[in-house]
Amino acid sequence: MKYQTGDKILLLSSKEEGTVVDIVNDNMVMIEVKGTTFPVYLDQIDFPYFHRFTQQKLVKEKPRQIPGDEIKVDRKKYEVFKTDKGMFLSVLPVYQFDGYDETVKLMKFHLFNDTPHAMRFYFQIWLNNQMDLEIKNEIQPYNHFYLADLIFESLNDNPRFEFTFFLKEPQPKLATSVKKTWKIKPKQMFTQLEELRTKAEATLTYTLFEKFPDKEPEPPAPAEQPNAKKAKPATTIGSGNFASLLSKIQLQPETTLEPKHEVDLHIEALEKNWKGMSNIAILAVQLNAFQRYLDLAISHHQHNLIVIHGVGKGKLKDEIHQILRQTPEVANFVNQYHAKYGYGATEITFK
Repeated sequence: MKYQTGDKILLLSSKEEGTVVDIVNDNMVMIEVKGTTFPVYLDQIDFPYFHRFTQQKLVKEKPRQIPGDEIKVDRKKYEVFKTDKGMFLSVLPVYQFDGYDETVKLMKFHLFNDTPHAMRFYFQIWLNNQMDLEIKNEIQPYNHFYLADLIFESLNDNPRFEFTFFLKEPQPKLATSVKKTWKIKPKQMFTQLEELRTKAEATLTYTLFEKFPDKEPEPPAPAEQPNAKKAKPATTIGSGNFASLLSKIQLQPETTLEPKHEVDLHIEALEKNWKGMSNIAILAVQLNAFQRYLDLAISHHQHNLIVIHGVGKGKLKDEIHQILRQTPEVANFVNQYHAKYGYGATEITFK
């Protein structure tokens, strides 16, 4: 190999100097020029020394200035402002010669963060509906991250990329997280790779999102009519009135509860004789337990509480979140991916 990592190079097309940061294969390297990293073929670069020694340097005499007549330069006019174009997935095909022609051996995937936000991300590759790779890491603003290699034959295994991005420093007007799925369509990929080869370009680029999404506004509470008659509260899940429903359920004898920092609301953890109970009865027991542990956490001035509700159809989670929105002692709550609970838990922070 003519070049090694760390070598200084000259980009022949623009005469800009850069540094080799990675060796892709025998025909291609990854270089960094002015803070931007991208792959190039070896015939597109050269060592900069010959260019330096042959470049004619012209030294112009500085014009004399009259004291007090200096020209002030408005530097703000020439400042370079970084953009916010979004998050991108880059595909770099690696070729091999099979005796007749060059064919794609594998594809290298990089993540490009062209936003001003540092982010944590959770990444999975699925092949034939089975998880093949899992990565949890961070990516800095205006930087790239190497994800993985995928053998070209894997296109026959219905590959699917799952991304979940979290802001490292939460912003009040932006969402907590964003999920994106990218599925590879083999026929479309074959066509794009052939066009890439025809144009003599190095990579394919796909947009995951152009801008981190804004936080969804909470629906406004309905205004109470001053002269309207108050309807009799119905015994429904989420209303907070479970007395008549719970009276029909044979619960275990009441015991003194101790405050917890982690509460498991799976029905088998709350009720021994739960088999045969209806779905609405199970939900009532779970919400009753949640309300009791929530009250305990508030009365004991806990800083936070983790409630394990599982994933399922999301009914229990929705009811819990509705109660939390109406609880003034709650500062905030989040339901995002956790290494221990996945998406099956909500973390509550109290005021």
